[in-house]
Amino acid sequence: MNKHAITPHPISPIPPDDLQRKLAVARPNENEKLPHIALMGDTYTVLLSGDDTDGRYCLIDMLIPPGGGPGPHRHDFEESFTILEGEIETTFRGRKSVVRGRNH
Repeated sequence: MNKHAITPHPISPIPPDDLQRKLAVARPNENEKLPHIALMGDTYTVLLSGDDTDGRYCLIDMLIPPGGGPGPHRHDFEESFTILEGEIETTFRGRKSVVRGRNH
């Protein structure tokens, strides 16, 4: 059993390859057709959508000015962040955390 798993189930072997799956590659410096969404001062660029990954994954580049970003909310799916520069403050179950990017 994987002691780091989020469920107590044993690790299963790698399933057979699904030949219907396709490679999804984000090319933000080459693809001028990527959707940009401006929302309350923030800019979100959808690099890979659920349509690109058969609903398995979504990758969004976020440009959020200091003091910006969405208000408190939650989702019924997993969410992760990679902070490239600046910092982000999050609250999870009442506990606040500040994460700084490598250029901060």
